Amino acid sequence: MILPHINEIASLCAAHGITQAIVSPGSRSASISLAFENHPEIDVKVVADERSAAFIGMGIAQQLRRPVALICTSGSAVYNYAPAVAEAYYQEIPLLVITADRPPEWIDQYDGQTIQQEGIFGNHIKASLSLPVDLSHSDAKWHSNRLVNQAILVSEKYPKGPVHLNVPIREPFYPSEGDKYEYPATRRIKASKTERTLSEDSWKELLNVWQKTQSRLLVVGQLEPDSDLTESLTLLQSKANLTIINEVTGNQQDIEKAIGKQDLFLQGQLKIQNPDLLITFGKSLISKNLKIFLRKNPPKHHWHIKEGNRLNDGLQHLSNNLDLSPTYFASELTKRVSAENHSDLNLDWFKMEQEASRKSGEYIKQSDFGELKAVYSILQQIPANSQLHLANSMAVRYANFVGIRAKGVEVFCNRGTSGIDGSNSTAVGAALASGKLTTLLTGDMAFLYDRNAFWHGYDLSNLRIIVLNNAGGGIFGMIKGPKSQSSYQKLFQTEQPLTAKLTAKEFGFEYAKVKNEDRLNDELKEFFKSSASPKIIEVFSDPRKNEEIFTAYKAYCLGL
Repeated sequence: MILPHINEIASLCAAHGITQAIVSPGSRSASISLAFENHPEIDVKVVADERSAAFIGMGIAQQLRRPVALICTSGSAVYNYAPAVAEAYYQEIPLLVITADRPPEWIDQYDGQTIQQEGIFGNHIKASLSLPVDLSHSDAKWHSNRLVNQAILVSEKYPKGPVHLNVPIREPFYPSEGDKYEYPATRRIKASKTERTLSEDSWKELLNVWQKTQSRLLVVGQLEPDSDLTESLTLLQSKANLTIINEVTGNQQDIEKAIGKQDLFLQGQLKIQNPDLLITFGKSLISKNLKIFLRKNPPKHHWHIKEGNRLNDGLQHLSNNLDLSPTYFASELTKRVSAENHSDLNLDWFKMEQEASRKSGEYIKQSDFGELKAVYSILQQIPANSQLHLANSMAVRYANFVGIRAKGVEVFCNRGTSGIDGSNSTAVGAALASGKLTTLLTGDMAFLYDRNAFWHGYDLSNLRIIVLNNAGGGIFGMIKGPKSQSSYQKLFQTEQPLTAKLTAKEFGFEYAKVKNEDRLNDELKEFFKSSASPKIIEVFSDPRKNEEIFTAYKAYCLGL
């Protein structure tokens, strides 16, 4: 039996421009999966593991900047979406999470694959909606249509994010022999797109503050790549007295005079004046040193520019929360400010950046081989105009210390919740959606945790993975606290003997094992070239040696 209201979900998704769906197989969800599979405008990919499927869907949505539909059966399958849903919520990535459910009379009756699914994602979802189970009345059909429209529109409204559409289905839900899938015209509800701009009076107020300030910092947190923003910020910095601090996930590496080594020189007790004006863009910051510095050195004014109504006062000095796109703000500000000479504060930041860059390069070149030197070599050779995905823990921190040299490299990392789960899957989704060369830099724990990202038959020949294998959770030896505990080895280091070799063999990846600098550089010569298969380089190192190198590196860059 084909259920028309289920077909309508697929039709409405297509009408709203949703062209990608990730399905995890199940019986209760069969009618939904079949409706999407048979729709001519929707590309369905099947990923068996719901946790990986959700992160793959998120990676695709991240690239397309459009919602992706996730479809799974009832019961614990739904809960497996939770990590990716939380990550998408804080990264503000649109997802339409469609879960099949038992009809309400069977909830809490010990029926198979039946749990309480309504509101299951708690506070980490933009909206949670349930379709009516009985659609015999015309009002119920109207209600169902309205809810599906609402779910899609809410997912795309700033701040974008995941929306849960729970679909209770009674049997029979499989088509009968001879049934044909038809998708008649459906009622799509449109919503106007708000162009957020500032009035002239508001601009006058901001420019009045701008003109009264001498020392200004602009800090770029996590942002999706935007060449227009980079162009505007480059012009703004050349024209105005402004220091731009870019974290690696801010995607402003192509600004020639952007500060990028702040994590190194801000670890000491700096004698540097407070900025009069602090402007921040985007979401999370990686550098704890930078956050501490900005909290302890309050500016006279702090403007945060980000679309949506979510208030971000993490630096504790916010004066203006501006619901604007950073690109619009930077472009308009550049047009409105006058040319200025650079201040002493601007020159001080630039001098510290140059000195930290010089010392960083000196130390890494003469240091023993380990994770730091390996990451430096990798990021020196990553191709221009490619994508770099960073796992959490040490991979993203190393990258933030070392920086990226090539132009046009787009950087992504799951910094919404900063978990290690889903790093592989997000990179897989990005590789499938973008078609670009996609490199994942990850640790052994994050890699092994998410091996089901590759459990499907889709072409990943543009994917490159570098695994930093220190046989455990290396980050806990790098931060204060864990190592001083008597149970450090047991509870934090999580020593494990596994490698990526068998995973590579299982899923048809080219594989190379590396234990020294010469071998790594030899492998990198061919690693980024086109191939019929994805590739893995696994870099082995001693965690204790890595800790020694990293501690000495930070001290050397401070001149200690």
